[in-house]
Amino acid sequence: MEISAENKQDESRIIIEKDRLIGVENETLQNLVQSSIENGCKNISIDLTKVHYISSWGIGILIQAYTTCSNRKIGFKLQGVNENVMNVLNQLKLTGLFNIA
Repeated sequence: MEISAENKQDESRIIIEKDRLIGVENETLQNLVQSSIENGCKNISIDLTKVHYISSWGIGILIQAYTTCSNRKIGFKLQGVNENVMNVLNQLKLTGLFNIA
């Protein structure tokens, strides 16, 4: 599976096993975020270790996931962000929005 979730107690790690995050993943990612919240997760992290390219739509789905969590007082962070993706986040001034580990 290209996107999956690992749940431990009240934390969920959503792993994106794709080289490119271009937006077609929206429904899958949002469903995993929603089900993690419904299962009582208090912290959600998105693992971007394998992602080397992110489109504007990809950024949009991360912002949507962040907003979903923020509105429900759920912790949200990005982890495994490589240099290419970090450069895009910096250019868009989103490094202040996201907690990046």
